[in-house]
Amino acid sequence: MKSVFRALPIVLSALVLAAHFYRSRNLAMVAVSLTLPLLLFVRERWSARVVQAGLVLGALEWVRTLAFFAGQRMEVGRPWGRLAVILGVVAALTALSALAVRVPLAAGAPAAGREPEATS
Repeated sequence: MKSVFRALPIVLSALVLAAHFYRSRNLAMVAVSLTLPLLLFVRERWSARVVQAGLVLGALEWVRTLAFFAGQRMEVGRPWGRLAVILGVVAALTALSALAVRVPLAAGAPAAGREPEATS
């Protein structure tokens, strides 16, 4: 049950990213966004790092989107503060969801709190 709660922010961030890319008709990025949470089923270090990198890149996409739309609104003299707060929070939560990804230990790495065994 704990792993479900741990995966929830990752899945929600990926779904919101997929919806964002779907709105802009970028179907390749929709597929990539929807694939990210599925990589959590692969119990390898590389898959966890790919998910983390995808979420960080997703947060950067939200920042880029914020700058684009805020710039458009500023040009025509419309309010943009609420837009900046909403997209800023979405970007921050997407970036923070990368911290919820559990990265498996490297092969041969000692577990936390244990001394490496001496091989003689």
